[in-house]
Amino acid sequence: MTRAPRVAVVGAGLMGRWHANASRRAGGCIVGVVDVDIQAAHRLARRFGNPAPAVSLETLPAGVELDLVHICTPLETHNELIRAALARRCSVIVEKPMTPTAAETEALLVEARQAGCWVLPMHQAGSQHGIHQASRWVSSRALRAFDYRACSAGASTAPHRADDVAADMLPHPLALLDVFAPEALETMAWHVYRPSAGGSALSGMSGGTAISVLISMHARPPRHELTLFTDTCTVRADLFHGFAWRESGATSRFAKLARPFTVGAAVSSTAAVNLVRRALRREPAYPGLMPFVRQAYDSFRQGGPRPLDDRHILAVARARDSILRRIADA
Repeated sequence: MTRAPRVAVVGAGLMGRWHANASRRAGGCIVGVVDVDIQAAHRLARRFGNPAPAVSLETLPAGVELDLVHICTPLETHNELIRAALARRCSVIVEKPMTPTAAETEALLVEARQAGCWVLPMHQAGSQHGIHQASRWVSSRALRAFDYRACSAGASTAPHRADDVAADMLPHPLALLDVFAPEALETMAWHVYRPSAGGSALSGMSGGTAISVLISMHARPPRHELTLFTDTCTVRADLFHGFAWRESGATSRFAKLARPFTVGAAVSSTAAVNLVRRALRREPAYPGLMPFVRQAYDSFRQGGPRPLDDRHILAVARARDSILRRIADA
């Protein structure tokens, strides 16, 4: 297929705007904007060439034909909206988590295959430039430790939802773990600690790799980072900004003395190059989202590999289920 995919964006808030922008830049033709607040749908539609606004996929005008649907709405709405899209034989890109439970995720993946479509949760961190670099740097080395940390202000305006926001963030480290230790999600047993509402510390072992994950709605400053320790180097990724840098594994006295300066220089220079790269690519926020959407669209048009396969999607969903059960019991 060479024509532009015909796209509807469901959810006219912040993420709907970013998805619509990514869709347009990836070659999509936005033909519908859906939101239960019709005025919000009209406002977003005006920014993207006035596609048809509607309060649901079912109420889009009869002449609007769709190939792809972006779902950017709260988690509790995902099941119904994905099924509505699949009923129209549309493939789906949906904000993570895809569904509240792994069983629901598995059922929808089956429905998508039966409809000749696919559903992709937005695990965009794995599409970041820095994560691609990190994968190359550690691919031939023994991974000794995987350390993910996220300190978020995402629940600052709704502290009563701190646990929900933290649970919605879980796919990030799980999807990244599947990149660097793909056997871990399906084999390891998690140890879970819950120091406070909106906070959890997870740990485990997979083969020779120690795994640790910290998610906190209270720790400051906000950060989103991954550190990978190998036998010969340490790789650090800034997931807020989408870049990574590598520290040498040198053990000399001089290397130890120089480390604060070499690390500072590496971070500064890499961050500067990354800033220019993102400016040239017009990627001011959510690094990884644009390449994720572009690869999904290329898959739709040309039949190539999607950003995620069903095995990965289900492994992340099952691991999230297991962790949330342990958090509830903690």
